[in-house]
Amino acid sequence: MTRRHWIPMILFAVSAGVITPASAAEPIYIQPPRAIDDASHRYYQDLLATQFSADNRLTTIERPVTQERSLQLLNTGDLTIAWSGTNYRRENLYRPVRVPLFLGLLGVRVPVIRQADIARFTAITKESELQAMVACQGDQWPDSDIMERNHYTVERVAKFESMYKMLRGGRCDYFPRSIIEVYGELTTADRDDLVAYEGILLSYTFPMYFFTSYQREELANSLEEKLHDFATSGQLLAFMKKHPSTRATFPLSRFRESTIFYLHNPDLPSETPISDTALWLMPGQSTNKDLQAIHFFE
Repeated sequence: MTRRHWIPMILFAVSAGVITPASAAEPIYIQPPRAIDDASHRYYQDLLATQFSADNRLTTIERPVTQERSLQLLNTGDLTIAWSGTNYRRENLYRPVRVPLFLGLLGVRVPVIRQADIARFTAITKESELQAMVACQGDQWPDSDIMERNHYTVERVAKFESMYKMLRGGRCDYFPRSIIEVYGELTTADRDDLVAYEGILLSYTFPMYFFTSYQREELANSLEEKLHDFATSGQLLAFMKKHPSTRATFPLSRFRESTIFYLHNPDLPSETPISDTALWLMPGQSTNKDLQAIHFFE
């Protein structure tokens, strides 16, 4: 794959503590957007820009890749950093930077539905009623495994853009999207017949991490330390509230009256830093059901 498309690093940059890898001029290769309307890509790009020296150009490879392929390219050297939800298998193969990039909110899912189905979803009172409906999900996403293990009906789909088309075409009943991603995705004109139904949330402990190759341990350690400071100091939450891809989620108090169905994540790695409560902002729970919201509804 041809490595192109240097991205200027002026957006959301911070003035101190940025990372400088071994070579001060070493470019940082990342994946391009999955689709034209991939609203979340800019979030990861801009967040990385806050962590690196301006000497380290963020450079996208030319061709979009699937989530699994982006991780594989870490070990070939075609990508320096990728991002993904985690599970045991991925952490065995790739080096996770264990700071949840959305403070855990990736695992808080709101069903995107057709506006014509609002009354149908308003009538839901039991989890089994939602479990019987068909959810579109990525075929390589750990979310699909989590939902199926919790007895939800899932239609696995290869391409991200196809899921919204399938929902609009009636081939699935809803598309669970993170509350931190969904509002940016619904701004496109061809989705004006869809709505994020905030009366119901699914919640499971599912951190989104940056990943590197295990051959880049120095880079991973530096990024992990810097991101941890960024998160625990409150800067990451401030970044989320300001960034155009995520700011529409706030204030979180809008979800105070939502019905929340809690799902167990059987593939949550034991190394997940669930005891570091400063890294989490969610009404979720760990495998021991001990991770509860303390700030979520503020």
